[in-house]
Amino acid sequence: MLKKQRYYPGKLLGAGRSGKVFLVDTPEGLVARKIFYADKLASIIQYFFLGTVNPYIWNEDAIKCAFYRRRILSALVEFWFGDKLKIANSIATCWNSEFKAYQMDTEFISGRHVALRQPCNRERLDEFPALVYDIMLPLQKKLIAAGLDGLVWQAGKGTPTALNNFLLANDTSGKKVFVWIDLESGVPALFPSNLLTLFSFYLPKAFKYGKPLFDDVNTSKLSGYLNSDRREIELVLDSQQYEQILEDVYQLEQHQQRWKSMSRVDGTIGYQLKKGIINQQQAQWYSQHPLLWYTRELFRITRESIYWLLIKLPMIVIHKLTHISYRKIIYKLWKLTFSQRYRFYVVKNYINKRIVSWQDRKQLSHGEAVNLLESFQQDSSSDYLNDFSVHLGIKLFVKSLEYLLVPLLYFVGLIDEFILITWLIVGGPVYRTIYTLPRILETVFTGKEIPWVAFLVGLIPTFGTLAYPCQIIYSAKGRKKRIAQFIVYDFLSRIGEKIPAWGGEDTHTEHLFNRFADKIAYRKTKITKNCLPNHTNI
Repeated sequence: MLKKQRYYPGKLLGAGRSGKVFLVDTPEGLVARKIFYADKLASIIQYFFLGTVNPYIWNEDAIKCAFYRRRILSALVEFWFGDKLKIANSIATCWNSEFKAYQMDTEFISGRHVALRQPCNRERLDEFPALVYDIMLPLQKKLIAAGLDGLVWQAGKGTPTALNNFLLANDTSGKKVFVWIDLESGVPALFPSNLLTLFSFYLPKAFKYGKPLFDDVNTSKLSGYLNSDRREIELVLDSQQYEQILEDVYQLEQHQQRWKSMSRVDGTIGYQLKKGIINQQQAQWYSQHPLLWYTRELFRITRESIYWLLIKLPMIVIHKLTHISYRKIIYKLWKLTFSQRYRFYVVKNYINKRIVSWQDRKQLSHGEAVNLLESFQQDSSSDYLNDFSVHLGIKLFVKSLEYLLVPLLYFVGLIDEFILITWLIVGGPVYRTIYTLPRILETVFTGKEIPWVAFLVGLIPTFGTLAYPCQIIYSAKGRKKRIAQFIVYDFLSRIGEKIPAWGGEDTHTEHLFNRFADKIAYRKTKITKNCLPNHTNI
């Protein structure tokens, strides 16, 4: 049966754990339309702690709370930060019948995430600390003081993923203007990377509210805060705006009361009713018979789990295995092993793709990307870059053995657990050492520089892939050093990006690994000051 083609309202701007955001052209102008959903992991977490999946998907009171919170905070951050921080304010909410979920239109913000460190531009290094120390940390304190306890999760208290909730706005006449674009949580605030914050803030607040924090607002405390600071607020905002805030707080309180007072059983029933899984008559009957509802849910979850494990997952595996071109894989592995020209082509293609990826993310300007690509073309004769291509080629070959041959040998009983684990840990250092040792002997006899940095770095699992880029950074000068630096920045940043749960693009985790790369790759030389080609205008 053909899968129904879903209509998307515009260009996809981004997606998180709570929704997908599209750029939509309306008669009133461009808006960012957030259509709420929940990924599988978030759904499991929400179902366990909240009794249902993302309430913004189906609960009208929840989506109204999101609407009024943005309006309230849009005014408050102007009072707190002036023009240094803004909110992507809410415009309208409605039910999207195509996605069977609620959507919210907000202001479209033209901007980018704060810059990662890279070899071509050292002028944007202050963006990250400016966001964290001048905006996010003070914002968290002000939110708590005003009773907006649940919003500190999206503002980054103890969680590294909140960094990408903020953009640096474009066209601000040289000023740094940050915009908070995502205020709606995807999971309850129980999984910070900072355990001290969990026990000192999130767990006590969970006991206070009677459930894990999920964008909760203490409206009584917020009203008291607004009344106590009325004069100061009206010095920044006029009296009409102040009265509008009070009205929005009242509306928030009404909708939050109805949303948060809903029982777990009514929540799960309400979700399935809104999604069309059950009808109104069934919803009313099950609401009066909660034990039968949970029995039904237990059978449903068990049935779906068995179907996934015993039918769908094996079908996916079989489909992938039967659609692999083994002849093509063997041919490529052969070329990687014996063709230096092909190995360098693989490296060149890989580096080109990574440069383009950074450019697409606005982490490299057009001129910087062009210059790096040109530098790589001019450095194609570098011995160390050729050595790097050999390492990469052998790595692909060895990884194929690790994923296919070694587990097979274990399952048929030819190797035991010790050999399996040992190979998975030391396989990389072993193959790199086997290649690098003869290269060291060759340099000794020819009187060339000994690549001892590559040898030592190559002994480190995972990071050893950077052996020859690190050697280039240590010993080389000029354009090829920038290429090596870029490889190091990209490799370590991608580790931060791939870490489950707390990683991802433009997160604090990615920036942490990126700054670690800076310790390795950046040495204060004149070559890093100008990475733009003479013919390029930015």
